[in-house]
Amino acid sequence: MDKPNFSGVKILFQQGLPGFEHLREFDISRPLSDSPLYYLQSTEETEICFIVLNPFELTKSYEFDLPNSVEDLLEIKNPTDVVVFNIINVRGGLREATVNLQAPVIINVNACKGMQVVLNDNAFNVREPLQNILQGKAGK
Repeated sequence: MDKPNFSGVKILFQQGLPGFEHLREFDISRPLSDSPLYYLQSTEETEICFIVLNPFELTKSYEFDLPNSVEDLLEIKNPTDVVVFNIINVRGGLREATVNLQAPVIINVNACKGMQVVLNDNAFNVREPLQNILQGKAGK
C-alpha cells in the first residue's frame, strides 16, 4: 500500500480535536520515510504535536463504517478520498505506548478536511498496545 505524501498540505479540522477544539489547522508529516509513524502538528501552536499511525499500513483487521454525517461533513465521495490515523499515547515510553482505536482521525485528502470520530464500538480499545498494532494483531 502506498504511503500518502502530505508534505506542505494543511488539514482543516473544523471542530478541532477533542481537548484541542481551539486548534483548527494541522500539518501531517513523516519524520522517517521507512517508519509507520507520522506527526500531526498544529500550525497554530506548533508545540502541540501528536504521534499517529495509519493502521491500514500495519493490519487488515481494523474495520469500521463511517457515519453518513461524517462523510457529509468531510465531503467524502469515494473510499479513496479517506486516510485514517490513530493517535499514539507515549506517556510511559515506547514500550508502554498505546494506540486509540476507538477514536480514529479521519482525513479527506482531496478536500484537506479532517475530524476525530468516536466509534463507540466495544471491539476497539482506547489503549491498544502499540506492539499489537506493529505485529498486525489489533482490531476485530
